[in-house]
Amino acid sequence: MENLQINNIETLVPTCGVSNDRVQSIEVCQRIDAIKQRIDEKLNRFTDNYQRHPELKEFVTEAYNILLSPDAKRIRSIIPVLVAESLSMDVEDSLLHGVIIELLHFTSLIHDDVIDNDSYRRGYPTLNSTFAKNQAVLIGDYMLCEVVNYCLRTRYSSKVIRLVMDASRDLIAGLIIEQNVMPDNPSLEAYSKMVRRKTGSLISLSFGLPFIADKRMRAAMSCGQDFGFLFQICDDFFDRHQDKSFENIFHIMSTDDISKLWQEKFSALLSTSRKIGIESVVLDVVEYLRPYGYFLGMFERLNALSDSDSVTENILRCTRAYGG
Repeated sequence: MENLQINNIETLVPTCGVSNDRVQSIEVCQRIDAIKQRIDEKLNRFTDNYQRHPELKEFVTEAYNILLSPDAKRIRSIIPVLVAESLSMDVEDSLLHGVIIELLHFTSLIHDDVIDNDSYRRGYPTLNSTFAKNQAVLIGDYMLCEVVNYCLRTRYSSKVIRLVMDASRDLIAGLIIEQNVMPDNPSLEAYSKMVRRKTGSLISLSFGLPFIADKRMRAAMSCGQDFGFLFQICDDFFDRHQDKSFENIFHIMSTDDISKLWQEKFSALLSTSRKIGIESVVLDVVEYLRPYGYFLGMFERLNALSDSDSVTENILRCTRAYGG
């Protein structure tokens, strides 16, 4: 994977849609980093639970190292807090939502590593390379129990659990599509369905859970689906030389067609987010992810590979129209 992270935040070039002032760009990133720290503090506490089961201590400690790695972007757990702050919602509940999503995501990574027989995750040995595979699976199951435990602490807990279980089923279905459908049918239709289930399921929670008692919840979850699709394209771009050809969009479509698809999804994301009052959240996240090479950071690189010279300018113009 290409390392696109910029270590010195002052070298950021602000996006047109967020701000023309570098200082504001830095402030956005600092504010989101502060939220990330609050999420990490709450994640830190989950290790207390092994005191009831001391036999789990060794396993939970290894999981803890990977979970709290500084390499984790935490974007899935940061989004609900940003939404809550933007709309004066209950921030403490949104922090719980963030922890739920982060732990569910981590559970899926543990099982992914077992399936793919990966050796490293976020700079640490994977659980399946440290312990027996069956033990790694059990740790993942334990983490899923923690997800439900945190769900029970939220307001509207029964609704939260229902959405989390729906997302879990969708995520599993996405993995099945990746394994059983994509090898024989690497089409855009199959890819889109896989991404909606595999990636969009959790990011839909990120946008949707703050609206758990609000009529805008479905629209917010739709924002999450579009955001998740764009996020997956970024991941595919980074992994285009390592991924199997049937599971990476850069082996399914031309860069020009991907550019057009990106513009369509990005426009839909900004349009829906504006209607429900969270366009500033979307633009702040886009700004935050740019030094990691995501969204506009990736698109500038994608445009260098594309035959179309106007693609990035169209995206920037679109961003100006909604955020400028």
